[in-house]
Amino acid sequence: MTHLPLFHDAPAEAALSAPPPVLVLGTGTGEAPAFAPDVARLLDEAEVVAAPRRLLARFPGKRHIALACPLEPALRELEAARQEGRRCVVLADGDPLLYGIGTTLGKRAAFAAPGSLRILPGVSAMQTACARLRLPWHDLAVLSLHGRNDWLPLAHAALTRRPLCVYTDAANSPAAIARFLLERGADWFRMAVASRLNTTEESVREYDLPEAAEQNFPGGESVILLPRRDDGVAPGPRFGLDERALTLDKGLYTKAPIRAAALSLLAPRPDDTLWDLGAGSGCLSLEAAALLPRGRVVALEREESRVSLIRENRRRIGIPHLDIVHGSAPDALDGLPDPDAVFIGGGLGGARNPNGRILPEAVAARLKPGGRMVAAAALLSTLNTLLDFARERGLRHSVMQIQAAESAPLAGSLTLKPLNPVFLIGIFPGDAPDRRLP
Repeated sequence: MTHLPLFHDAPAEAALSAPPPVLVLGTGTGEAPAFAPDVARLLDEAEVVAAPRRLLARFPGKRHIALACPLEPALRELEAARQEGRRCVVLADGDPLLYGIGTTLGKRAAFAAPGSLRILPGVSAMQTACARLRLPWHDLAVLSLHGRNDWLPLAHAALTRRPLCVYTDAANSPAAIARFLLERGADWFRMAVASRLNTTEESVREYDLPEAAEQNFPGGESVILLPRRDDGVAPGPRFGLDERALTLDKGLYTKAPIRAAALSLLAPRPDDTLWDLGAGSGCLSLEAAALLPRGRVVALEREESRVSLIRENRRRIGIPHLDIVHGSAPDALDGLPDPDAVFIGGGLGGARNPNGRILPEAVAARLKPGGRMVAAAALLSTLNTLLDFARERGLRHSVMQIQAAESAPLAGSLTLKPLNPVFLIGIFPGDAPDRRLP
């Protein structure tokens, strides 16, 4: 017979001085879970039951702690009851350690001691949904958007094109997930939506993303994203963009040789945050995204028409972790996450940056330790301004001039057409000053 952990199972010497452990029981799915005899005995022995309100009425004669948002008061009451020597049971929907209260309790100092917390797993909504779909879940990624505002984990998971389970709420609904993926070009999924599992109102239905985006879901569904294998899905991020596949603004974009050199200087790591300021048509952002599978790219552009181009290019290529901000630097930088790397492709002149230094000053103040800033300049005056800025602050810096030519047809053959020369100024506020450089 399987041995279940009991309240008095702690070593005898520990039991003399320590309060009994809190038992966390996974209830699986459904509104009225049935408990095995051994589990029912644990509930009979309990003096305190902490559970969602809908379950508490099943346990008359016991002290009740309602698990509801905000959760902190209930957790403190639970900890106090244990310190009083009460036998406490926590009932958790699904599995307590899959985005459940078991994880929350395990992080609290009150349960740091060995034997203070014991967990019996339950069948999760993810497992039940996979069973209905006959989908093996050993390769499934799982994440929760319940109560979250940042959807970057969803973007990262979508990039893998693996099956994915997402726990939702009323605001972060299956329809909102479908719209997010479609807007960002991650159209390589279809969606299964599971609700009210193990009840008489159970529903498990598959949708194409455009269809799911138009539905009205009540909230609390489990979503399974299933990869599509058919042709026509967006290619996803890659280094070495085919510019013919993009919508560009009259040639106002960072050319391929400049992008390659700039990204080499920026040296992005897979989980970095990169800003592209004055993003134009978004070419550098789109290409940088391939180097940041666990990071974030933010494209900032002040011209609304170009913002529309970046959105369209993001959708065409499929870059879910690219955020697009319509605004002007430095004013629009305040709401952005601190960067590890910043490319300045524009905005180094004009009324908002009259002396050429306001923007690099603002960027340097926001860079994380070890951060890198690279600016593109066509004018010698801009180059000199940035060099003066770096020298005066003792910042390590470098200059690279890119002169390149691209082939073009001529007389049945090819000729080379030169591109305008561009200076790339690298400034590295996170490094110690290097006096060997000018």
